[in-house]
Amino acid sequence: MTAAGAAGRTAGGRTDARASRRLLRSSAIVGVGTALSRVTGFLRVAAIAYSLGGATVAGVYSYASQTPAMLYELLLGGVLTATLVPLFVRQVEQRDDRATSAVFTVSAVALLGLTVVGVLIAPWIVDLYTLRVSGADREAQQQLATDLLRLFMPLIFFYGMVALATALLNARRRFTAAALAPILNNIVVIAIFLALPRIADEPFTLDRVRHDTGLVLLLGLGTTAGLAAVALVLVPALTRAGARIRFVLDFRHAAVATMMRLSGWTVGYVIANQVALWVVLVLANDVNGGPFLYLSAYAFFQLPHGLLAVSLMTTIAPEMASAAGRGDIAGLRERLSFGLRMTILAVLPAAAAFVGLARPIVVALLERGAFTAADSAVTADAIACFSVGLVPFSVYLFSLRAFYSLQDTRTPFLLNCFENAANIALAIPLYLWLGIPGLALSFAGAYAVAAVVTLAVLRRRLGRFDGRRILDTTARVLATGLVVAAATGAVSRALGWETTGRAVLTTAVGLLAAIAACAAGFVALRVPELADLRALLPGRFSGRRGREGLPSEVRSQGFAREQ
Repeated sequence: MTAAGAAGRTAGGRTDARASRRLLRSSAIVGVGTALSRVTGFLRVAAIAYSLGGATVAGVYSYASQTPAMLYELLLGGVLTATLVPLFVRQVEQRDDRATSAVFTVSAVALLGLTVVGVLIAPWIVDLYTLRVSGADREAQQQLATDLLRLFMPLIFFYGMVALATALLNARRRFTAAALAPILNNIVVIAIFLALPRIADEPFTLDRVRHDTGLVLLLGLGTTAGLAAVALVLVPALTRAGARIRFVLDFRHAAVATMMRLSGWTVGYVIANQVALWVVLVLANDVNGGPFLYLSAYAFFQLPHGLLAVSLMTTIAPEMASAAGRGDIAGLRERLSFGLRMTILAVLPAAAAFVGLARPIVVALLERGAFTAADSAVTADAIACFSVGLVPFSVYLFSLRAFYSLQDTRTPFLLNCFENAANIALAIPLYLWLGIPGLALSFAGAYAVAAVVTLAVLRRRLGRFDGRRILDTTARVLATGLVVAAATGAVSRALGWETTGRAVLTTAVGLLAAIAACAAGFVALRVPELADLRALLPGRFSGRRGREGLPSEVRSQGFAREQ
């Protein structure tokens, strides 16, 4: 090897070292913000459970407040999610502020139009949710749900504006504000539901709430105000990031045309998602408060995914898009492999801990006020079933980012149709067998199959991307996860969860046991990615100096490449 070649390889290794350390540190920043957001999100769920419990009103509130998000995703959100980060990355690199402004303006106009349509069709949407409800309860649910849904519909506009602002901030590698802003939304909703028992002493039955205009307005407008506050908070963050957004209503702009060109398959992708979710919520509505119990369990399931996996996705996605934009497929494979291994390392032990600690966690956080022990049992069982699919879910969503970075929205659409068809096919028999937990298990099973298929398709598209290395990491982390599940399960059985205080104690001791078991397993099994985590620390704390303190890929002259 020539001196020049050696120097080039060394320089390349140093560049990859800086890049991977920057990705990990950015992920850590996002993780901290997401942790705070998720903690307040749990408090939000707890506040709703405290005020409404698992009763019918909670179910109506849940599916009515979920519907604007479904409509947004159905008609526009998936388009923005799939296309904005790669699109904005290119615009930022080209300093094309007019293109960015055109995308913002046209999207805002479309969001306003969709909001108006949503208000008009609210009664027909509610009819779809109450297909399996009969008698007087059906009419009462329809009235309350329609009133709430009309008040929730402006959420469509604010969901979109938050998505636009977040994507542009991420494209500019500014992650903190977007990670922290959702906390404000949670705080507003928490305040509303903590205030409800003080506003009225009567139980919040279906008839009580639907005949009280003040309560309906408080629930509807208050929830909407929370997300509006998030959108407003992101405006100064965009200004500080150097974004110059102007009103450019140009439907023929090349950037708008690109977004629309990519949107066709993405709309199909989102339709498949929403059809599956609608089927699940209609089935869940057979149970008193079923949609709330299902969505509460899903919120717990989302904690490790949002805290750990999404943090990695958020920071690595712009790098993948940048590599794809340069035609650097090898670089794309490197970042894909790195992200998959770190995702598995992060979420698998968390899934194992959830299996062992689901019941004490739910009792500690939710079982008070109107939320009963029976509600806790159903929710905890659903969390445990969801947790089986946590790793496949995170791996699947991260893998789709590789297709989006290549501006390929057709393949994710086809893969998502497969996943949702599997979910629906499993949901009906598993619901009849297990109830609400069966719906969670069908979700987990569908994503497990979809993740395997997606990785196989990616391998054909990109070539090999460290498959053996990913499997080796998975095996080591899986062994650690089994130890974590055994440790947390033993703590739960030993300490119990009969009272709130006992459940809090069990949860705290169980989490400490999970951390200890996880650390011991990682060290004993010599999980290679520990070096990448150690790279987050300053040199004097990492225990290594120079090249030995770099992420493991870099010590062999950059990310490992398997040609």
